Amino acid sequence: MRLLHLAAVLTLIAAPAAAQDTPQKMLDLARQIRAQAAQMKDSLPPEDIAEMIRQAEELEQGVKDGGFSAPVAQEAPSLAKRIADAHDGRLDWLAHEAACVGYAWENHATFVSSYGDPERDRLCRTAYAHYAKYFLTARDGGAASVYEPELAAYDKAAQAAVDYYAKK
Repeated sequence: MRLLHLAAVLTLIAAPAAAQDTPQKMLDLARQIRAQAAQMKDSLPPEDIAEMIRQAEELEQGVKDGGFSAPVAQEAPSLAKRIADAHDGRLDWLAHEAACVGYAWENHATFVSSYGDPERDRLCRTAYAHYAKYFLTARDGGAASVYEPELAAYDKAAQAAVDYYAKK
């Protein structure tokens, strides 16, 4: 009986998380518990069957009382996810823009462009300097509180470089 009770309790705990606390899923779970109780009626003591029925009734009452209808809080997407979503899945999205051709986070400090435009070079170097700090900090296991500002600065500087290039 302890094993059956444990299985029922784990089902009760896991089902709301998987079902995002929807009332219908809880009603389905109560129905499953009732069906299990009916199937096991001949193999379990009456008090165990009564306990299963009580659990199903508690679930049904919880749904009736609105206990499972609270919306699940959605975690805000990370900065990296927002940037990647905005740029076809890429964080290093500036690499696919014409504004900073030749630049990369690995060579931003030493690359010399033939653009003849010092402002454009400065914008590209600045963007990739931020990306390099972000990448190296994240790779080395640094805290998000340290690398996320660098990623935000990269995104802002990269956009500034693209905007500058578009005005030319």
